[in-house]
Amino acid sequence: MKGDYNYKIYTPEQYAISIAKIAIEKYLENFSKEKIDEIRVIDISCGSGNLLLAILEELLKISKQLHGEYRYNEKWITGYDIDEKALELFKKRAAALFFEYKIQGELNIKRCDSLYESIDKRYDIVLGNPPYLGEKNHKEVFQNIKETNFGKKYYQPKMDYFYFFIEKGIDILKDKGILVYLTTNYWLKADSAENLRDKLKKEGEFFRIENYSYSIFKDAMGQHNVIFSWIKNGDEKIIEVIEDENKYNVEQSSIFTKEHNKIVLIPPMWKESINKIRDKGNFRLGDLVNVNQGIVSGADKVFVFKEYEEKFKEYLKPFYKNRDIGKYHITETPPFWILYLNAKSKLNETTFEYLEEFKQLLSKRREVAYERINWWELQWARDEDIFIKPKIIVRQRCKTNNFAYTDKEFYGSADIYYLTGKTSDINLFYLLGYLNSKAFFYWFNYIGKKKGKNLEFYSTPLKESPIYYPEDKKELLYVECLVKQQLEEYKEEVQKEIDNYFDKKLEINLKEELY
Repeated sequence: MKGDYNYKIYTPEQYAISIAKIAIEKYLENFSKEKIDEIRVIDISCGSGNLLLAILEELLKISKQLHGEYRYNEKWITGYDIDEKALELFKKRAAALFFEYKIQGELNIKRCDSLYESIDKRYDIVLGNPPYLGEKNHKEVFQNIKETNFGKKYYQPKMDYFYFFIEKGIDILKDKGILVYLTTNYWLKADSAENLRDKLKKEGEFFRIENYSYSIFKDAMGQHNVIFSWIKNGDEKIIEVIEDENKYNVEQSSIFTKEHNKIVLIPPMWKESINKIRDKGNFRLGDLVNVNQGIVSGADKVFVFKEYEEKFKEYLKPFYKNRDIGKYHITETPPFWILYLNAKSKLNETTFEYLEEFKQLLSKRREVAYERINWWELQWARDEDIFIKPKIIVRQRCKTNNFAYTDKEFYGSADIYYLTGKTSDINLFYLLGYLNSKAFFYWFNYIGKKKGKNLEFYSTPLKESPIYYPEDKKELLYVECLVKQQLEEYKEEVQKEIDNYFDKKLEINLKEELY
Protein backbone atom coordinates (compact mmCIF):
# COMPACT_ATOMS: atom_id res chain seq x y z
CA MET A 1 0.00 0.00 0.00
CA LYS A 2 1.16 3.54 -0.74
CA GLY A 3 0.19 4.94 2.63
CA ASP A 4 -1.59 3.95 5.81
CA TYR A 5 -4.22 6.64 6.06
CA ASN A 6 -7.53 4.81 6.35
CA TYR A 7 -9.22 6.49 9.29
CA LYS A 8 -12.09 4.16 10.09
CA ILE A 9 -14.91 6.61 10.59
CA TYR A 10 -17.66 5.24 8.39
CA THR A 11 -20.80 6.92 7.14
CA PRO A 12 -23.74 6.70 9.59
CA GLU A 13 -26.58 4.66 8.11
CA GLN A 14 -29.17 7.44 7.95
CA TYR A 15 -26.80 9.64 5.94
CA ALA A 16 -25.74 6.76 3.71
CA ILE A 17 -29.39 6.12 2.82
CA SER A 18 -29.98 9.82 2.19
CA ILE A 19 -26.91 10.08 -0.06
CA ALA A 20 -27.99 7.01 -2.04
CA LYS A 21 -31.50 8.39 -2.58
CA ILE A 22 -30.20 11.81 -3.65
CA ALA A 23 -27.92 10.21 -6.25
CA ILE A 24 -30.56 7.83 -7.63
CA GLU A 25 -33.27 10.49 -7.83
CA LYS A 26 -30.96 12.80 -9.74
CA TYR A 27 -29.93 10.01 -12.10
CA LEU A 28 -33.58 9.25 -12.82
CA GLU A 29 -34.18 12.86 -13.86
CA ASN A 30 -32.11 12.16 -16.98
CA PHE A 31 -32.77 8.44 -17.50
CA SER A 32 -35.88 6.29 -17.24
CA LYS A 33 -36.10 3.46 -14.73
CA GLU A 34 -35.82 1.09 -17.68
CA LYS A 35 -32.21 2.31 -18.05
CA ILE A 36 -31.39 1.37 -14.47
CA ASP A 37 -29.63 -1.79 -15.60
CA GLU A 38 -27.00 0.36 -17.29
CA ILE A 39 -26.13 2.39 -14.20
CA ARG A 40 -22.54 2.23 -12.93
CA VAL A 41 -21.71 3.35 -9.38
CA ILE A 42 -18.32 3.58 -7.64
CA ASP A 43 -16.91 4.52 -4.25
CA ILE A 44 -13.12 4.86 -4.37
CA SER A 45 -12.75 4.79 -0.57
CA CYS A 46 -15.59 2.44 0.22
CA GLY A 47 -14.49 1.05 3.60
CA SER A 48 -17.03 -1.50 4.81
CA GLY A 49 -19.52 -0.43 2.15
CA ASN A 50 -22.06 1.77 3.91
CA LEU A 51 -22.66 4.00 0.89
CA LEU A 52 -22.55 1.27 -1.74
CA LEU A 53 -24.85 -1.05 0.20
CA ALA A 54 -27.35 1.77 0.61
CA ILE A 55 -27.43 2.49 -3.12
CA LEU A 56 -27.45 -1.22 -3.96
CA GLU A 57 -30.59 -1.64 -1.90
CA GLU A 58 -32.21 1.27 -3.74
CA LEU A 59 -31.34 -0.35 -7.09
CA LEU A 60 -32.79 -3.69 -5.99
CA LYS A 61 -36.07 -2.00 -5.05
CA ILE A 62 -36.27 -0.31 -8.44
CA SER A 63 -35.59 -3.63 -10.17
CA LYS A 64 -38.57 -5.12 -8.35
CA GLN A 65 -40.79 -2.27 -9.60
CA LEU A 66 -39.68 -2.94 -13.17
CA HIS A 67 -39.54 -6.72 -13.29
CA GLY A 68 -41.79 -7.88 -10.49
CA GLU A 69 -38.79 -9.51 -8.83
CA TYR A 70 -35.46 -8.46 -7.39
CA ARG A 71 -32.65 -8.55 -9.93
CA TYR A 72 -28.99 -7.75 -9.49
CA ASN A 73 -26.41 -6.69 -12.07
CA GLU A 74 -22.82 -7.31 -11.00
CA LYS A 75 -21.72 -4.31 -13.07
CA TRP A 76 -23.74 -1.91 -10.93
CA ILE A 77 -21.36 -1.53 -8.00
CA THR A 78 -17.58 -1.00 -7.80
CA GLY A 79 -15.66 -0.36 -4.60
CA TYR A 80 -11.99 0.33 -3.86
CA ASP A 81 -10.28 0.55 -0.48
CA ILE A 82 -6.88 -0.11 1.07
CA ASP A 83 -8.28 -1.79 4.19
CA GLU A 84 -8.56 -5.56 3.74
CA LYS A 85 -10.57 -6.10 6.93
CA ALA A 86 -13.06 -3.42 5.91
CA LEU A 87 -13.51 -5.05 2.51
CA GLU A 88 -14.07 -8.46 4.10
CA LEU A 89 -16.76 -6.94 6.28
CA PHE A 90 -18.24 -5.33 3.17
CA LYS A 91 -18.50 -8.76 1.53
CA LYS A 92 -20.21 -10.27 4.57
CA ARG A 93 -22.71 -7.43 4.76
CA ALA A 94 -23.41 -7.70 1.04
CA ALA A 95 -23.96 -11.46 1.39
CA ALA A 96 -26.50 -10.77 4.13
CA LEU A 97 -28.26 -8.26 1.86
CA PHE A 98 -28.33 -10.71 -1.05
CA PHE A 99 -29.78 -13.37 1.26
CA GLU A 100 -32.46 -10.94 2.47
CA TYR A 101 -33.54 -10.21 -1.09
CA LYS A 102 -33.11 -13.86 -2.20
CA ILE A 103 -30.66 -13.16 -4.99
CA GLN A 104 -27.23 -14.43 -6.00
CA GLY A 105 -24.29 -12.17 -6.77
CA GLU A 106 -20.73 -11.07 -6.27
CA LEU A 107 -19.36 -7.64 -5.53
CA ASN A 108 -16.90 -5.89 -7.79
CA ILE A 109 -14.47 -4.72 -5.12
CA LYS A 110 -10.72 -4.36 -5.09
CA ARG A 111 -8.15 -3.84 -2.41
CA CYS A 112 -5.97 -0.99 -3.63
CA ASP A 113 -5.14 2.66 -3.15
CA SER A 114 -7.52 4.19 -5.66
CA LEU A 115 -5.51 7.41 -5.97
CA TYR A 116 -2.69 5.37 -7.52
CA GLU A 117 -5.04 3.20 -9.57
CA SER A 118 -5.54 3.83 -13.28
CA ILE A 119 -9.33 3.89 -13.66
CA ASP A 120 -10.28 3.89 -17.33
CA LYS A 121 -14.01 3.28 -16.94
CA ARG A 122 -16.40 6.17 -16.49
CA TYR A 123 -19.23 6.07 -13.97
CA ASP A 124 -22.73 7.48 -13.66
CA ILE A 125 -22.49 8.00 -9.91
CA VAL A 126 -19.50 8.50 -7.62
CA LEU A 127 -20.16 8.38 -3.89
CA GLY A 128 -17.66 8.98 -1.13
CA ASN A 129 -16.75 9.67 2.45
CA PRO A 130 -12.97 9.82 1.98
CA PRO A 131 -10.35 9.89 4.75
CA TYR A 132 -9.70 13.31 6.24
CA LEU A 133 -6.08 14.11 7.03
CA GLY A 134 -3.89 17.17 6.75
CA GLU A 135 -0.39 17.41 5.36
CA LYS A 136 1.21 18.64 8.58
CA ASN A 137 1.05 15.29 10.36
CA HIS A 138 1.12 13.04 7.27
CA LYS A 139 4.06 14.34 5.26
CA GLU A 140 5.08 10.92 3.92
CA VAL A 141 1.60 10.17 2.59
CA PHE A 142 1.52 13.51 0.80
CA GLN A 143 5.08 13.21 -0.47
CA ASN A 144 4.28 9.87 -2.10
CA ILE A 145 1.22 11.16 -3.95
CA LYS A 146 2.99 14.37 -4.97
CA GLU A 147 5.49 12.29 -6.94
CA THR A 148 2.77 10.87 -9.22
CA ASN A 149 1.36 12.63 -12.29
CA PHE A 150 -2.02 12.75 -10.57
CA GLY A 151 -0.52 14.32 -7.46
CA LYS A 152 1.49 16.85 -9.45
CA LYS A 153 -1.69 17.91 -11.20
CA TYR A 154 -3.81 18.45 -8.10
CA TYR A 155 -1.53 19.04 -5.12
CA GLN A 156 -1.85 22.39 -3.35
CA PRO A 157 0.10 23.30 -0.19
CA LYS A 158 -1.76 22.81 3.11
CA MET A 159 -4.57 20.92 1.40
CA ASP A 160 -6.44 18.02 2.98
CA TYR A 161 -5.94 14.57 1.50
CA PHE A 162 -9.63 14.11 0.80
CA TYR A 163 -9.43 16.81 -1.90
CA PHE A 164 -7.63 14.25 -4.06
CA PHE A 165 -10.57 11.85 -3.75
CA ILE A 166 -13.01 14.52 -4.92
CA GLU A 167 -10.79 15.39 -7.88
CA LYS A 168 -10.36 11.73 -8.80
CA GLY A 169 -14.11 11.24 -8.49
CA ILE A 170 -14.76 14.09 -10.92
CA ASP A 171 -12.25 12.69 -13.40
CA ILE A 172 -13.92 9.26 -13.57
CA LEU A 173 -17.47 10.57 -13.98
CA LYS A 174 -19.35 10.40 -17.25
CA ASP A 175 -20.87 13.56 -18.69
CA LYS A 176 -23.97 14.33 -16.61
CA GLY A 177 -22.55 12.00 -13.98
CA ILE A 178 -23.43 12.61 -10.34
CA LEU A 179 -21.02 13.00 -7.44
CA VAL A 180 -22.27 12.98 -3.84
CA TYR A 181 -19.62 13.27 -1.12
CA LEU A 182 -19.62 13.58 2.64
CA THR A 183 -16.62 15.58 3.92
CA THR A 184 -15.68 18.22 6.42
CA ASN A 185 -16.92 21.64 5.32
CA TYR A 186 -13.68 23.55 5.86
CA TRP A 187 -12.72 23.37 2.18
CA LEU A 188 -15.64 25.59 1.15
CA LYS A 189 -13.57 28.63 2.12
CA ALA A 190 -10.05 27.31 2.82
CA ASP A 191 -7.21 28.97 0.89
CA SER A 192 -5.74 25.51 0.29
CA ALA A 193 -8.86 24.35 -1.56
CA GLU A 194 -8.90 27.06 -4.23
CA ASN A 195 -7.79 24.64 -6.96
CA LEU A 196 -10.49 22.15 -5.95
CA ARG A 197 -13.17 24.82 -6.03
CA ASP A 198 -11.98 26.00 -9.43
CA LYS A 199 -12.32 22.47 -10.78
CA LEU A 200 -15.82 22.05 -9.37
CA LYS A 201 -16.86 25.41 -10.80
CA LYS A 202 -15.44 24.82 -14.28
CA GLU A 203 -16.52 21.22 -14.78
CA GLY A 204 -20.02 21.10 -13.36
CA GLU A 205 -22.64 22.43 -10.98
CA PHE A 206 -23.87 21.79 -7.48
CA PHE A 207 -27.53 20.90 -7.13
CA ARG A 208 -27.73 20.31 -3.37
CA ILE A 209 -25.56 21.27 -0.38
CA GLU A 210 -26.23 20.13 3.19
CA ASN A 211 -23.98 22.17 5.47
CA TYR A 212 -23.74 21.28 9.16
CA SER A 213 -22.35 23.40 11.99
CA TYR A 214 -21.66 20.19 13.91
CA SER A 215 -20.21 16.73 13.33
CA ILE A 216 -22.54 14.01 12.12
CA PHE A 217 -20.06 11.43 13.44
CA LYS A 218 -20.35 10.59 17.12
CA ASP A 219 -16.65 9.62 17.24
CA ALA A 220 -15.35 12.77 15.54
CA MET A 221 -16.90 15.64 17.43
CA GLY A 222 -14.35 18.24 16.31
CA GLN A 223 -15.51 18.04 12.72
CA HIS A 224 -18.18 20.04 10.92
CA ASN A 225 -19.55 18.30 7.89
CA VAL A 226 -21.04 18.93 4.49
CA ILE A 227 -22.82 16.60 2.07
CA PHE A 228 -22.56 18.11 -1.39
CA SER A 229 -24.21 16.86 -4.57
CA TRP A 230 -22.73 17.86 -7.92
CA ILE A 231 -23.33 17.02 -11.58
CA LYS A 232 -20.67 17.01 -14.28
CA ASN A 233 -21.34 19.40 -17.16
CA GLY A 234 -24.92 19.78 -16.11
CA ASP A 235 -27.19 22.76 -16.47
CA GLU A 236 -28.25 23.43 -12.90
CA LYS A 237 -29.33 27.00 -12.18
CA ILE A 238 -30.60 26.56 -8.62
CA ILE A 239 -28.99 24.87 -5.60
CA GLU A 240 -31.03 23.48 -2.74
CA VAL A 241 -29.29 24.40 0.53
CA ILE A 242 -29.91 22.82 3.93
CA GLU A 243 -28.02 24.44 6.81
CA ASP A 244 -28.86 22.73 10.08
CA GLU A 245 -32.60 23.49 10.37
CA ASN A 246 -32.74 26.12 7.61
CA LYS A 247 -33.68 25.37 4.00
CA TYR A 248 -33.47 27.77 1.08
CA ASN A 249 -32.49 27.97 -2.59
CA VAL A 250 -29.62 29.95 -4.08
CA GLU A 251 -28.56 30.67 -7.63
CA GLN A 252 -25.63 28.65 -8.97
CA SER A 253 -23.91 31.82 -10.14
CA SER A 254 -24.01 33.42 -6.67
CA ILE A 255 -22.14 30.92 -4.50
CA PHE A 256 -18.57 31.64 -5.64
CA THR A 257 -17.01 34.83 -4.26
CA LYS A 258 -14.59 37.14 -6.03
CA GLU A 259 -12.11 36.33 -3.27
CA HIS A 260 -10.44 33.03 -4.26
CA ASN A 261 -13.70 31.45 -5.49
CA LYS A 262 -14.77 30.71 -1.93
CA ILE A 263 -18.10 28.94 -1.69
CA VAL A 264 -20.54 30.97 0.38
CA LEU A 265 -24.12 30.09 1.18
CA ILE A 266 -26.13 33.24 1.75
CA PRO A 267 -29.89 33.09 2.34
CA PRO A 268 -31.70 35.29 -0.19
CA MET A 269 -32.84 37.68 2.56
CA TRP A 270 -29.20 38.64 3.31
CA LYS A 271 -27.77 38.61 -0.21
CA GLU A 272 -28.45 42.28 -1.04
CA SER A 273 -26.92 43.51 2.23
CA ILE A 274 -23.79 41.39 1.81
CA ASN A 275 -23.32 42.68 -1.73
CA LYS A 276 -23.70 46.28 -0.54
CA ILE A 277 -21.08 45.81 2.16
CA ARG A 278 -18.70 44.63 -0.55
CA ASP A 279 -19.62 47.32 -3.07
CA LYS A 280 -19.65 50.27 -0.66
CA GLY A 281 -16.27 49.36 0.78
CA ASN A 282 -13.66 51.74 -0.64
CA PHE A 283 -10.77 49.84 0.95
CA ARG A 284 -9.85 46.35 1.99
CA LEU A 285 -8.81 46.05 5.62
CA GLY A 286 -5.38 44.91 4.45
CA ASP A 287 -4.90 48.27 2.71
CA LEU A 288 -5.02 50.01 6.07
CA VAL A 289 -3.51 47.61 8.61
CA ASN A 290 -0.95 44.89 8.97
CA VAL A 291 -2.32 41.63 10.36
CA ASN A 292 0.06 39.47 12.38
CA GLN A 293 -0.19 36.33 14.47
CA GLY A 294 1.01 36.10 18.05
CA ILE A 295 4.00 34.27 19.49
CA VAL A 296 4.89 30.61 19.06
CA SER A 297 7.45 29.62 21.68
CA GLY A 298 7.81 25.99 20.70
CA ALA A 299 8.13 25.15 24.40
CA ASP A 300 5.74 27.04 26.65
CA LYS A 301 6.83 25.10 29.72
CA VAL A 302 10.31 26.65 29.31
CA PHE A 303 9.44 30.22 28.34
CA VAL A 304 6.09 30.92 30.06
CA PHE A 305 5.64 31.52 33.81
CA LYS A 306 2.53 31.90 35.96
CA GLU A 307 4.32 34.28 38.32
CA TYR A 308 6.70 37.16 37.71
CA GLU A 309 10.28 35.91 38.08
CA GLU A 310 12.49 38.73 39.33
CA LYS A 311 15.69 37.00 38.18
CA PHE A 312 14.52 37.19 34.57
CA LYS A 313 13.16 40.75 34.76
CA GLU A 314 15.38 41.94 31.90
CA TYR A 315 13.49 39.67 29.45
CA LEU A 316 10.07 39.10 31.02
CA LYS A 317 7.04 40.49 29.24
CA PRO A 318 3.32 40.30 30.13
CA PHE A 319 1.81 37.37 28.26
CA TYR A 320 -1.85 36.90 27.39
CA LYS A 321 -4.08 34.16 25.99
CA ASN A 322 -7.06 34.59 23.70
CA ARG A 323 -9.52 34.37 26.60
CA ASP A 324 -8.13 37.72 27.80
CA ILE A 325 -9.78 39.52 24.87
CA GLY A 326 -13.37 40.75 25.01
CA LYS A 327 -15.39 43.26 23.00
CA TYR A 328 -13.33 46.46 23.16
CA HIS A 329 -11.66 45.42 26.42
CA ILE A 330 -8.77 43.24 27.52
CA THR A 331 -7.80 41.67 30.85
CA GLU A 332 -5.77 44.35 32.60
CA THR A 333 -3.63 42.04 34.74
CA PRO A 334 -1.49 39.64 32.69
CA PRO A 335 -2.18 35.99 33.59
CA PHE A 336 1.32 34.90 32.52
CA TRP A 337 4.81 36.17 31.86
CA ILE A 338 7.02 35.15 28.93
CA LEU A 339 10.76 35.16 28.43
CA TYR A 340 10.78 37.24 25.26
CA LEU A 341 13.94 36.20 23.48
CA ASN A 342 14.68 36.92 19.83
CA ALA A 343 17.80 37.25 17.71
CA LYS A 344 18.54 40.67 19.22
CA SER A 345 18.55 39.40 22.82
CA LYS A 346 21.81 39.35 24.76
CA LEU A 347 21.48 36.67 27.41
CA ASN A 348 22.81 37.27 30.89
CA GLU A 349 24.42 34.45 32.80
CA THR A 350 21.37 33.62 34.96
CA THR A 351 19.03 33.28 32.01
CA PHE A 352 21.55 31.30 29.95
CA GLU A 353 22.10 28.82 32.79
CA TYR A 354 18.35 28.36 33.21
CA LEU A 355 17.80 27.72 29.48
CA GLU A 356 20.80 25.42 29.19
CA GLU A 357 18.92 22.82 31.25
CA PHE A 358 16.44 22.60 28.37
CA LYS A 359 18.93 22.86 25.50
CA GLN A 360 18.28 19.35 24.21
CA LEU A 361 14.52 19.93 24.14
CA LEU A 362 14.78 23.38 22.58
CA SER A 363 17.23 22.19 19.94
CA LYS A 364 14.64 19.74 18.57
CA ARG A 365 12.38 22.55 17.42
CA ARG A 366 12.12 22.84 13.66
CA GLU A 367 13.46 26.38 13.30
CA VAL A 368 16.53 25.45 15.34
CA ALA A 369 17.11 22.28 13.35
CA TYR A 370 17.00 24.36 10.15
CA GLU A 371 19.46 26.83 11.74
CA ARG A 372 17.03 29.72 11.35
CA ILE A 373 17.17 30.72 15.01
CA ASN A 374 19.44 30.23 18.03
CA TRP A 375 18.52 27.28 20.21
CA TRP A 376 17.48 29.60 23.07
CA GLU A 377 15.16 31.88 21.06
CA LEU A 378 11.39 31.73 20.88
CA GLN A 379 10.45 29.74 17.80
CA TRP A 380 8.51 32.64 16.26
CA ALA A 381 9.04 35.77 18.32
CA ARG A 382 7.49 38.01 15.60
CA ASP A 383 8.35 41.68 15.13
CA GLU A 384 8.27 43.04 18.67
CA ASP A 385 6.71 46.31 17.54
CA ILE A 386 3.30 44.67 17.09
CA PHE A 387 3.16 43.94 20.83
CA ILE A 388 4.23 47.44 21.88
CA LYS A 389 2.58 49.98 19.56
CA PRO A 390 -1.16 50.82 19.56
CA LYS A 391 -3.10 47.87 18.17
CA ILE A 392 -6.39 46.12 17.68
CA ILE A 393 -6.40 42.52 18.88
CA VAL A 394 -8.77 39.63 18.31
CA ARG A 395 -9.10 35.98 19.20
CA GLN A 396 -8.24 33.65 16.35
CA ARG A 397 -11.54 31.81 16.88
CA CYS A 398 -14.66 33.27 18.43
CA LYS A 399 -18.44 32.95 18.13
CA THR A 400 -18.83 36.65 17.43
CA ASN A 401 -16.74 39.68 16.50
CA ASN A 402 -14.99 40.65 19.73
CA PHE A 403 -12.17 43.04 18.84
CA ALA A 404 -10.27 45.01 21.49
CA TYR A 405 -7.78 47.88 21.59
CA THR A 406 -4.76 48.62 23.71
CA ASP A 407 -1.74 50.89 23.50
CA LYS A 408 0.00 48.98 26.30
CA GLU A 409 2.40 46.06 26.00
CA PHE A 410 0.37 43.01 25.04
CA TYR A 411 2.48 39.98 24.16
CA GLY A 412 0.16 37.17 23.16
CA SER A 413 0.02 33.58 22.03
CA ALA A 414 -0.49 32.34 18.46
CA ASP A 415 -4.28 32.19 18.91
CA ILE A 416 -4.32 36.01 18.95
CA TYR A 417 -4.11 38.25 15.88
CA TYR A 418 -2.75 41.81 15.90
CA LEU A 419 -3.89 44.65 13.65
CA THR A 420 -1.53 47.63 13.47
CA GLY A 421 -1.81 50.69 11.26
CA LYS A 422 0.23 50.73 8.06
CA THR A 423 0.75 54.43 8.58
CA SER A 424 0.55 56.57 11.73
CA ASP A 425 -2.53 58.44 10.50
CA ILE A 426 -4.78 55.34 10.25
CA ASN A 427 -7.59 55.80 12.75
CA LEU A 428 -7.59 52.54 14.73
CA PHE A 429 -10.59 53.63 16.79
CA TYR A 430 -12.71 53.98 13.66
CA LEU A 431 -11.54 50.57 12.47
CA LEU A 432 -12.33 49.08 15.87
CA GLY A 433 -15.87 50.44 15.65
CA TYR A 434 -16.38 48.80 12.27
CA LEU A 435 -14.85 45.49 13.31
CA ASN A 436 -17.18 45.32 16.32
CA SER A 437 -20.21 46.36 14.28
CA LYS A 438 -23.18 44.29 13.23
CA ALA A 439 -22.35 44.97 9.57
CA PHE A 440 -18.90 43.39 9.90
CA PHE A 441 -20.33 40.40 11.74
CA TYR A 442 -22.75 39.70 8.92
CA TRP A 443 -20.02 40.03 6.32
CA PHE A 444 -17.60 37.74 8.10
CA ASN A 445 -20.27 35.24 9.10
CA TYR A 446 -21.07 34.58 5.44
CA ILE A 447 -17.90 35.50 3.54
CA GLY A 448 -15.14 35.01 6.12
CA LYS A 449 -13.76 31.76 7.42
CA LYS A 450 -15.72 29.64 9.90
CA LYS A 451 -15.36 26.39 11.79
CA GLY A 452 -18.77 25.21 12.86
CA LYS A 453 -20.41 28.24 14.45
CA ASN A 454 -17.09 29.89 15.29
CA LEU A 455 -15.68 32.71 13.20
CA GLU A 456 -11.99 32.29 12.39
CA PHE A 457 -10.14 35.58 12.22
CA TYR A 458 -7.09 34.49 10.24
CA SER A 459 -4.89 36.94 8.38
CA THR A 460 -6.15 36.42 4.81
CA PRO A 461 -9.93 36.69 5.38
CA LEU A 462 -9.37 39.69 7.66
CA LYS A 463 -7.20 41.51 5.13
CA GLU A 464 -9.67 40.79 2.34
CA SER A 465 -12.65 42.22 4.27
CA PRO A 466 -14.11 45.38 2.68
CA ILE A 467 -14.44 48.53 4.76
CA TYR A 468 -15.90 51.95 4.21
CA TYR A 469 -13.17 54.34 5.39
CA PRO A 470 -14.19 58.00 4.89
CA GLU A 471 -12.06 60.88 3.72
CA ASP A 472 -14.06 63.24 5.92
CA LYS A 473 -12.23 63.52 9.24
CA LYS A 474 -15.46 64.52 10.96
CA GLU A 475 -16.86 61.04 10.24
CA LEU A 476 -13.72 59.42 11.57
CA LEU A 477 -13.87 61.49 14.74
CA TYR A 478 -17.58 60.79 15.19
CA VAL A 479 -16.99 57.03 15.32
CA GLU A 480 -13.77 57.51 17.30
CA CYS A 481 -15.69 59.38 19.99
CA LEU A 482 -18.27 56.57 20.28
CA VAL A 483 -15.58 53.91 20.40
CA LYS A 484 -13.68 55.70 23.14
CA GLN A 485 -16.88 55.71 25.17
CA GLN A 486 -17.04 51.93 24.71
CA LEU A 487 -13.43 51.59 25.78
CA GLU A 488 -14.27 53.52 28.93
CA GLU A 489 -17.46 51.56 29.66
CA TYR A 490 -19.36 49.35 27.24
CA LYS A 491 -22.99 50.35 26.67
CA GLU A 492 -25.50 48.77 24.32
CA GLU A 493 -27.03 52.11 23.33
CA VAL A 494 -23.62 53.39 22.21
CA GLN A 495 -23.04 50.21 20.22
CA LYS A 496 -26.37 50.77 18.46
CA GLU A 497 -25.16 54.24 17.44
CA ILE A 498 -22.04 52.68 15.96
CA ASP A 499 -24.08 50.01 14.18
CA ASN A 500 -26.52 52.59 12.84
CA TYR A 501 -23.69 54.71 11.45
CA PHE A 502 -22.30 51.83 9.41
CA ASP A 503 -25.75 50.60 8.36
CA LYS A 504 -26.50 54.07 7.01
CA LYS A 505 -23.18 54.46 5.20
CA LEU A 506 -23.43 50.99 3.66
CA GLU A 507 -27.13 51.46 2.87
CA ILE A 508 -28.14 48.25 4.61
CA ASN A 509 -30.86 47.29 7.06
CA LEU A 510 -29.73 44.35 9.16
CA LYS A 511 -31.93 42.35 11.48
CA GLU A 512 -30.99 40.84 14.83
CA GLU A 513 -31.51 37.13 14.20
CA LEU A 514 -27.88 36.16 13.73
CA TYR A 515 -26.21 38.75 15.91
